[in-house]
Amino acid sequence: MPVGYYYGTSCVSVTDNSTILLIGGISYTPNTPNLDFDAKVYIFNPNKPQWKSLKFINGSNNFVMRNNMQAVMNKYGQIFIYGGLNFTNNNSSNTVYNDMNLLLATDYNDILWSTPSVTYAPPTPFIQYTATLLSNGLIVYIGGIQETQAISATLMTTLKLFDTYYNSWSDQTISGDPIESRAGHSAVLDIKYSSAQNEIIIVYGGYSTKTNATSYNTVTPDVAVLNTTTWTWSTPYIFQAHAPPLLALHSAVLYENYMIIAFGLNVAQSTGLTPDTNLLSNDIYILDIQNYAWVIVIPANQSSEYNILQFAIGIGVGVAILIIFLSFSGYMCYSKYFNYQEVHYEYLVFQYSIHYES
Repeated sequence: MPVGYYYGTSCVSVTDNSTILLIGGISYTPNTPNLDFDAKVYIFNPNKPQWKSLKFINGSNNFVMRNNMQAVMNKYGQIFIYGGLNFTNNNSSNTVYNDMNLLLATDYNDILWSTPSVTYAPPTPFIQYTATLLSNGLIVYIGGIQETQAISATLMTTLKLFDTYYNSWSDQTISGDPIESRAGHSAVLDIKYSSAQNEIIIVYGGYSTKTNATSYNTVTPDVAVLNTTTWTWSTPYIFQAHAPPLLALHSAVLYENYMIIAFGLNVAQSTGLTPDTNLLSNDIYILDIQNYAWVIVIPANQSSEYNILQFAIGIGVGVAILIIFLSFSGYMCYSKYFNYQEVHYEYLVFQYSIHYES
């Protein structure tokens, strides 16, 4: 990998279902403390394998480097990234954005960027959320840390939705079981065993903290399920054999009917905001989402169509470990200077057209 890296976001290209794009984040010259922001987007081709950086084209190189966000890619190859925290210098203040960014990798050499005009007011800036794209074009944002420097319960009971077809924001009230607010969690979409009319988002882990907190706090339940048809939370009963300790700042992917969770910080044993390296996990945990049980093996007869999984996990959890080392040292740094500046960018008109079906 060309840089030391953490706090970025990644997604897998829909063009070939294998190329991985790594966007934003905080980069360092390898094995040094020197910041390196020469490139804003990297791609990894697992078939070669090879890393390289992408160049912004058509004057769209004003994309502000940011971190603590999550990208989603739709079936047209468009990448949606909400907000993020700008960080370019250890001694500088930081800005948290609430803009929606649209990126398009035209090929594996160049990328286009714009900030599309949106309808309805964007939400208060927040970071360390999860973003999940539904088949109807809605991105569901769950949890996170708000501009107020605290984790808000409203981010679990009133979710922020972004319509990628109409570029509009809306709020969605959630009912059902009480789910504690959190950040640093993970979320996967159950697309194999749910119809398009009843997609399920499964949330795992995370931590809770308050303004001026001195330690991580555990959250309950560790696993929560969101029904996106009824918009209700539920808490499944899960056999605790082989269960992980409560983890935050980890990575998770869905493979068949298994949620695979990798690395992270043991929140339950954490005693301060600076993570103890002894509490970092290098384990892999597997949740069977069909039977809701923690398992230690995936049957060998599972489909091989997800052979990219090993690469996706490798990149996702590889940066997760670095995230943990600097997560709250970085958080405490920016919380001191936390300020919001609304930034307006000129909208870039793409030289292509995509037909949306509504």
